[in-house]
Amino acid sequence: MKISQEQIISRLITLIRLDAKNLFERIKTREVEYLTIFSLKRTRSHFPSVFRSRYKKVGIGDLKYLSPELIVVLNDFYETVDKMEWYLTSTEDMPQTVDDRVHYFIKELTRKYDLLMLYFDGETEDETEPEALLEEIDLPEEFELEESEESFEELSDEVLNDLTSS
Repeated sequence: MKISQEQIISRLITLIRLDAKNLFERIKTREVEYLTIFSLKRTRSHFPSVFRSRYKKVGIGDLKYLSPELIVVLNDFYETVDKMEWYLTSTEDMPQTVDDRVHYFIKELTRKYDLLMLYFDGETEDETEPEALLEEIDLPEEFELEESEESFEELSDEVLNDLTSS
């Protein structure tokens, strides 16, 4: 079975996406558990299972197939994970301070994870775009797109006013 380069890239993107998703969910959903273990037992032995990731095993030879933008966002996400792991494995802070810092890290990771997922979506849309172009839609000759009379700024102001008034 011969696999095309596009299929290999698609599989690589899928694997990295799943790794980031699983890592993020472990960090976020197990927060109470790993912080409780840390504060009660003052042990760090459970952190490797929380921060387990396959991304560390992905080589530059594999990453070269991804877009530069995705690589930068991936690096930013995993760098924040690394900082959080380093903090938790080396800190001598009191439990409340650790709790506060972890909440900060999770908030930052959530933002970076959401951005990463947007880039993954964009990357996978780029792959399917040529197929979508093959599907031709027959439109009548007199078909024209209607242009909105309102400008973007006016719409934004209306939406903002609606949101602030409620």
